[in-house]
Amino acid sequence: MKMLKVAFGIPLLAILLAACSDETSETVSQKEEPTEKSTAVHTKENGNRTAVKESSPNTLQTKASTIKKAVNSKEADRDYLLNVMNGYQYIQVGDNQYIYYGINQEQNVFCMMEVNFDASGDYVENINFVDNASEEQIALLQNQIQEQQKQLSDLEQQQMEKELDDYYAQLEEDRQKEEEAQAKADAEAVAQAEADRKAEEERLAEEEKKKQEEEEAQAKSDEEEAEAEAFLEDEAQTESESEQEEDTEALEEEEPAEQTVSQEQAIQLVRDQQGISEDSPLLVAYDHVDDSGNYIIHVYENVVDNEETGEEHTATQGLYQVSPSDGAITDVTVDGY
Repeated sequence: MKMLKVAFGIPLLAILLAACSDETSETVSQKEEPTEKSTAVHTKENGNRTAVKESSPNTLQTKASTIKKAVNSKEADRDYLLNVMNGYQYIQVGDNQYIYYGINQEQNVFCMMEVNFDASGDYVENINFVDNASEEQIALLQNQIQEQQKQLSDLEQQQMEKELDDYYAQLEEDRQKEEEAQAKADAEAVAQAEADRKAEEERLAEEEKKKQEEEEAQAKSDEEEAEAEAFLEDEAQTESESEQEEDTEALEEEEPAEQTVSQEQAIQLVRDQQGISEDSPLLVAYDHVDDSGNYIIHVYENVVDNEETGEEHTATQGLYQVSPSDGAITDVTVDGY
């Protein structure tokens, strides 16, 4: 803020006009020179001692409108004004009053913007734009410019130029720091995105591996369960066959005098009643003799569990009681013999 206060306390216009008064300076009195027909002001830029920057009354009026809005919102301090009006000539006409101006020589137009600060000298209080200034205003402004030129010593000019150089150097340093910070932030964002992508790929791979292991474990469990069921069915079949043999032996030992229907006849009677042909997948076999001496005929079907190994089990379709004396048939499936 020290530099800014000095810049306004020792008018920038006076320094620039004094620095180039013999060669490149453009003053109000020169606006009608026939050798110069351009719209321009003198300002310091990019380390050059002086440079010519295009300007116009219309541009100055646009900037005046911009500053007015900032004044209304209480945002127009000295820093804001300096940034907006960078490149424009100005003079100080009072303790807190400055005049910026633009020259359009081709149209013979001279305009200016009066800037008034508040009592503290920190905030712009009011601005007044004058379009196509009168000859009296131009003459007065010219006299003020020349008077301020006389007041500046060589030492003051050098000091102002140095402070301006320092100011622009600081701006460049700040710009470079901002670019470096942005580049670093961009690099970190790219690195984070790559890390997130790799983490997501690893997560998906882990999920796929876990899913495959679960499927393999389930398949193994199903296989073991099927083997256990087949084993139990084989044992049940073996036990059933053993019981049939025992029942057959017991019947052979009994007195056959009252039997008029044999086991084979009982099987055929059930086959005929149920309409089971010889080529039917249903099997009809003698199972055992119940406590009353009746034949129990088993109607069932062999169901293949594994076509490769040939493992299978029996599926009961019905149980029938056949009287050995008269061949009467009774469905006893629900009794579960």
